Amino acid sequence: MKRMLALLPLLFALALTQSATEILDRVERNLQDPWQAVVQGLVQGPSGQEELRARVFALPKENLFRIEFQKPGSLEGNFTVITEKEVWNYLYLTNQLIISPKEKAQVQGLGFSPQGLGDLKGLSERVALRVVGEERLPEGVAWKLLGQAKEGQGFASLELYILKSDPRPVRFVFRDEAGKVLADLKVVEFKRAALRAQDLKHYPKDAQVVRR
Repeated sequence: MKRMLALLPLLFALALTQSATEILDRVERNLQDPWQAVVQGLVQGPSGQEELRARVFALPKENLFRIEFQKPGSLEGNFTVITEKEVWNYLYLTNQLIISPKEKAQVQGLGFSPQGLGDLKGLSERVALRVVGEERLPEGVAWKLLGQAKEGQGFASLELYILKSDPRPVRFVFRDEAGKVLADLKVVEFKRAALRAQDLKHYPKDAQVVRR
């Protein structure tokens, strides 16, 4: 009996690990079709906290995502396109389209790459997620997942909230090693959408294309 009681914490931890995997599987199945949403919240910038707002458009089956920045002012008019192998960063002020290999590129203004919204399994390879409970959010009851990030991610830990009634992420909270919030981002205005690859890849014809 004592041995069994000693094993209970381990069995409980294993159950949570399995639950996290199951939740991520549900999200993956739920977000196969084209969708769009708004990511908004506060991010820690060079001069303090800034409000961020960006529209995200996704074709998950084609590994194609587009982010159009509306706030802060320094990013307004910029957009980022993520393809299977590349990241395109369009800079409005210079009218340049910077194309980089995916493994080297960074998405401006976000603490995570937006394909993580639909490909949480990919995100979970960089962050060891586990289920720590449930919380009631304005959208409904959500699973709360917590994880420590591997080195080189730009943040130390992540809180991830997954809506139970319609399995998809609704909030990301990124923290540094001291526990300070780097970004608190909510996913709102989510809806399925009729999207085409050519629309997501569109950029100004007169833009200067630079490959790095």
